[in-house]
Amino acid sequence: MSNQGQAHPLETLNPKIRARFPMIDRDSQGNPRIYLNTGAGSLTVDTASEAALDAQRRLNPMPGVVAAGEIETAGLHERVRGLAADFLHAASGGEISFHQSATAALFNLAFALRGVLGPESNLVVTNLDHMANVSPWETVWGDGYGCEIRRARVTPDGRLDVGHLLSLVDGRTGLLALTSASNGTGSIVPLSPTIAAVREKAPHCLVAVDAVHHAPHGVLDVQKADCDFLVFSGYKVFGPMQGVLWGKAAKLEKLRPYRVETNKNESPWKFEMGMLNNTALAALGAALEYLLWLSDLFDQKGDSPSKFRSSMTAVAEYETGLTRRVLEGFGKLDPARFRLFGISDPSRAGERVPTFAFDIAGLGPTETKKRLWDDSGIQIADGNHYSAAVVRHLGRPQGICRASFAHYDNPGTVDRFLDALARLTQK
Repeated sequence: MSNQGQAHPLETLNPKIRARFPMIDRDSQGNPRIYLNTGAGSLTVDTASEAALDAQRRLNPMPGVVAAGEIETAGLHERVRGLAADFLHAASGGEISFHQSATAALFNLAFALRGVLGPESNLVVTNLDHMANVSPWETVWGDGYGCEIRRARVTPDGRLDVGHLLSLVDGRTGLLALTSASNGTGSIVPLSPTIAAVREKAPHCLVAVDAVHHAPHGVLDVQKADCDFLVFSGYKVFGPMQGVLWGKAAKLEKLRPYRVETNKNESPWKFEMGMLNNTALAALGAALEYLLWLSDLFDQKGDSPSKFRSSMTAVAEYETGLTRRVLEGFGKLDPARFRLFGISDPSRAGERVPTFAFDIAGLGPTETKKRLWDDSGIQIADGNHYSAAVVRHLGRPQGICRASFAHYDNPGTVDRFLDALARLTQK
């Protein structure tokens, strides 16, 4: 899958990678399947489920500094904060807090900005985003404080309209909330140049990035992007349901999140409500270590941040090849029966992740999903995928079909999906 026609290393290593995912070929009932729903949650790597069981059996609930079990719990928290920081190329684990979900983290962040933003501020959100990065700002700051919430448009080919976004930013813009990659259309947002352009118009504007959908598909670098806050979630990076919030240390210190009096009024602990889920944290740590294992497969040397960059760069390159193959196959389907939403040109495969929203004429989304499952054992998603603004933009209020791939897929997976679509569009 390289320019020279040679297989990408991750394609060569695909059997070894697939062996790490016990449910990759079978569903919960043991039936054969092809899982093309990573956009709604990735498959879980073997060591993540094993780590969760081990933590549930052995660790003390509370961290501490005396007994062995509580010392080990404290060590787990510190280790996973460090891994998450390295995954994001953040300055330290002290900038990482854990939450029930990324959605919960964003709502807590929105509330915590009281005293930083004011009712005179306007906030900019985008129609490309998952509602988890729209509703908190509309609810807390629009409904709660009466701030003006401005929405940036989506282009006809499913990308963020950066020009329109910049036209919404002015000297009173206090926060921009945007995604790193759309879970509706799959398009990638160029964070660094977009944020730099926003700061030229509004130097003090805070930027909150929802990277949940992008996290399994490519490099996340908060220092390069120069955002202020970013969230991702463990269930998209081959692990558990666990929200992760990163923020610049200086910005976190100014925030006042939901907090009980007895919780430390210090970052990162002040952001964490109640007891941490040690089972989920152990699984998250194992999932992130799996990504380090990927870099070990092709003998990448260096520290943890560089190995994360290496593995996720390889993932992005490999998935670009899969994306190109999918788009080339879509181009052979009957255009009167099949419609793709988003970037369709195979030469632009690198501008998107392997998430594909589509329609088949004459079939509703749920019926298409059912036919693919019944006829071919292929599992996709239907509905609005929590991207309500995206489906409204597409004129599909009933929802859309979405097939989403990951690095554990291969050209054979792609071809079986395309063959199933071809049969379906010919009927």
